[in-house]
Amino acid sequence: MNPLKTIENLKLDIKKLEIENEKLRHENSHLTEKSEQLKALNIKKTIEAQDAQLIKYNKELEQFTYVATHDLKSPLANIQGYLDLLEIDLIDPNPEILDSLKWLKYSVSEARQVIHELTNALKARNSKEELLKVINLEELVESILSGMRSRILKSNVIFICDFTEINEFHYYPVALRSILQNIISNAIQYSSETDFPEVKITTFQQNDEVKITIVDNGVGIDLDTNESKVFGLFKRVNNDDNGSGIGMYIVNKLLENYGGKLELKSELGKGSEFTVIIPYK
Repeated sequence: MNPLKTIENLKLDIKKLEIENEKLRHENSHLTEKSEQLKALNIKKTIEAQDAQLIKYNKELEQFTYVATHDLKSPLANIQGYLDLLEIDLIDPNPEILDSLKWLKYSVSEARQVIHELTNALKARNSKEELLKVINLEELVESILSGMRSRILKSNVIFICDFTEINEFHYYPVALRSILQNIISNAIQYSSETDFPEVKITTFQQNDEVKITIVDNGVGIDLDTNESKVFGLFKRVNNDDNGSGIGMYIVNKLLENYGGKLELKSELGKGSEFTVIIPYK
């Protein structure tokens, strides 16, 4: 056998193999590209389907909120009317009854105001700027505490409020009401377990930010083990039946949506300090 001829044959075979290999590489690249295109198409279809479902849910939620706020107006107006009649019909009522009537009427009035704010929020859902208002914090906190009057009296919590540094600023009333209401409600709940329950609410301005601090002397939180639970959905730090486990989750989401953040300091047995931080402008 001629060695030179054998080498030439081998070279030819290698050349053929290289050509075949190049063809396979090209086909593989083409198949990979098609696979990526199909994958991207499937992802796009999935996202479009999820978007359509989300739009549907949002519309249903919007319709439900409109119906709920509209349907609540009538019974609240009726309650207000009956309270007015009751106050007129009472003959020589004692001061306690008159005081209770006054606070009942105030609570109904506040509920109607909240519904009014929610309705406005729905109407302006596409433009947050329409919801931006000058907030008088003293008036807002007074309104919130008045709505919780029975709980405050029952738990004997003392409130100390100081808004001298900053009291008025621009923000979204419907959002801030819910934020403060949830934090104050928690402060009442966990401070009431101490001998001398106390909640301090103060404000200060720093670097174009408004800081609203709510400090309680309640049971406190072990943040090393429970910090993730504080802001989790349907999660409670204490294993009791109080609360739904959704309040602080709502606070966090509202601040995310409307601008701001929440800071927490706490020590077990010494109370908690929640600071709501929102932009001044």
